[in-house]
Amino acid sequence: MRVNIDEIKEAGLDRHWDVAREVLDSMLQGDRSGWRARGPAHVDLRFDKVDRRVLVKGSARAELSAECSRCLVPVESDVPVEFTLTMVPADEYQDEGGEAEDKSHHPVGGSFGPEDAEEDVYTGKVIDLDPVLREQVLLALPGYPVCQEGCRGLCSVCGANLNERECGCDRKVPDPRWAGLAKVKLQ
Repeated sequence: MRVNIDEIKEAGLDRHWDVAREVLDSMLQGDRSGWRARGPAHVDLRFDKVDRRVLVKGSARAELSAECSRCLVPVESDVPVEFTLTMVPADEYQDEGGEAEDKSHHPVGGSFGPEDAEEDVYTGKVIDLDPVLREQVLLALPGYPVCQEGCRGLCSVCGANLNERECGCDRKVPDPRWAGLAKVKLQ
């Protein structure tokens, strides 16, 4: 998904894309919770130019599926993605020596101000929105998939789904600090 900034006129520009299921899956590849796309995602974007900066307002809905993290039952979720981002030309970021800073990817553990959190950098006349959409989808994902809020998970002894039935196994974990007393015989 690319937009030439010369296409953005005074009235703004609306664009709509369908992101293929395979592309959405590749965006989710780094996520460890196991989310996969069930179908394509529809993306609506609005572009407004303010001087050389471009304000991007976006919304999308990703239809995803995964296994419940507790009981391994399939889970489906429609994840809404909403974002507003200001795209800034790379030459506006100048360090004290006059060289342009690379702000396209903030370093892990690096520091940047709250005003920079909703900004990203573009170079040239074309804005590439694929990395932006990937980041926004990953930020919108639930922490880990669960089938229901009160999911009881699987029995640690027999593996039965505790949401369906109580298995009767003794799942009480003894305190290892008292393990030595189990060998003491009382008369």
